[in-house]
Amino acid sequence: MCEHGLRWLKAEATPEERVCALEYLNRFVAPKRVAEVRQRGTHLYLVFDSGERLECCCETCGESHGDDPGFTDDIKDVALGRRALRFRLEGESGLVVWFARGDHLHLHRNALVRFHPPRRSRAWPTRGVRPAHAPPPPQ
Repeated sequence: MCEHGLRWLKAEATPEERVCALEYLNRFVAPKRVAEVRQRGTHLYLVFDSGERLECCCETCGESHGDDPGFTDDIKDVALGRRALRFRLEGESGLVVWFARGDHLHLHRNALVRFHPPRRSRAWPTRGVRPAHAPPPPQ
């Protein structure tokens, strides 16, 4: 367990180094944009444009309420399309996600406990292409 009381994760970017969920989010997710708020059953997730998913756990009870339209709308209003700049623990059970322009979202620490980095398949080799173009013959 780390100093925040969270289990260690292996980050694909640095597989030899272990980080906790809070460190992972601050190092590899911030300042990514929330591309989507996705509901899966009764669970609600922030999906970042890098592929990471963070469960939206109610600050009060610690559970996700994707089946509650008010809960879902509140999260969409503050997070959708915004860049998450910082993730911070607050008190014993609070996680605060700070967004651009000072907006922030209060979640329960269970969001960190349930967080898993996505498994990425082997990276595709990249290619550099300079398309050949022959200028038209002079007339």
